[in-house]
Amino acid sequence: MKHLLFLAFTLFTINSQAQLLKKLKDKAQAVIDPKSSSSTTNSPTENSSGNSSPAKSKAKDNWTPSPSDQKVASLEDGETILYDETRIIAMDGKISYAFITQNKKYQYFLVMDGKKSGPYKEAPMDQLGGMRSEKIESADASDGKLELGNERKDPIVQEYSKTISNKLYLAINGKNYGPYDYIGKIIQSPDKKKFWAAVIIGSSSEMMAKMGMGNSFIVNESGVKQAAGAAGTIPVQLFVSPGFTAAALSVMDNSAQKLVTYSTAGKTQEGSIMDTYSDNGSPLTVADNGDILLVPTQSPRQLLVNGEEAAMFKVPISSIRRLYIHSDYKKSTYYEAGKLYRGDGTEEELTGVLFPKFVTLNGQRTIYYYKLFQTEQGVNDVYLCKKAL
Repeated sequence: MKHLLFLAFTLFTINSQAQLLKKLKDKAQAVIDPKSSSSTTNSPTENSSGNSSPAKSKAKDNWTPSPSDQKVASLEDGETILYDETRIIAMDGKISYAFITQNKKYQYFLVMDGKKSGPYKEAPMDQLGGMRSEKIESADASDGKLELGNERKDPIVQEYSKTISNKLYLAINGKNYGPYDYIGKIIQSPDKKKFWAAVIIGSSSEMMAKMGMGNSFIVNESGVKQAAGAAGTIPVQLFVSPGFTAAALSVMDNSAQKLVTYSTAGKTQEGSIMDTYSDNGSPLTVADNGDILLVPTQSPRQLLVNGEEAAMFKVPISSIRRLYIHSDYKKSTYYEAGKLYRGDGTEEELTGVLFPKFVTLNGQRTIYYYKLFQTEQGVNDVYLCKKAL
């Protein structure tokens, strides 16, 4: 009877925590971005700053392409670029780009490195999915949320989990890693030669450990085994740095009242569960040196590094995807509504910009972006432009 009561209590606890996470997620989303708290999504005719459709808007800053600006496409009348389906990345020592457009007939086209293909009945996202840089992009690296309190399993975890003599292992590239009681998340490098994983090793009971509550650890293929919380913690989100050299794990304590993040460099950061949920990506990440970086939801103009203020911006950071982290944190740059804001409080005009992406190429930190130029014939030409930071 005691065993059954304990099992029922445990299941109730996990389910309650899952419900709490959902409620906190909805609340955080409403606080961070009230407009996106409804069921609506961004229209293809809007960019991140709420500007009108790029296919219908003419450059208002009298911009003329320079010889260094690269023409990459011409849009038909009524054709628009889909904001969420754009890529600008460093690949093999050069810049590679891609974006998806939609015309008046709701047909889709793919523009990738100078070639335009289509029409497609649906947006060809699968072709964008294979376009990855040598380094993990920030938005992708932060997508390490773990499923809690339900039966859904991460497909990558399922693929690489292996039971040997009733023990759980990770089987990757012909090697077995473990044993573990629970594997919560795996993030692999683009070439799949390296990985970081969030695991549980031991707990107050075997059943608790196998359910994902216990001693949390961050492990990798080279033997790193970083403790990230004692018995009773629940791993919530795994982060990997852009260069894949460091990782961090956010865990929820048993009371579910606070969140603590641990990095492989031994750094820690206390925070709120609200800080892990946002439609714009998590405001928390990890740097290549293992520093834990956080833009707190309650003070979004700050950049905290391991819990201490390292930079202060003039405007709130509403999307960490438009924040470029510099090794000198005060030089970190954020793009918002036609301006570049730096962590030292300075700002710079950058008007008429579409879909900016921060890129490091051959050691040079640069912001790449698209701009439109309307010809005398009324054709909207798309140019790929850049500005060194």
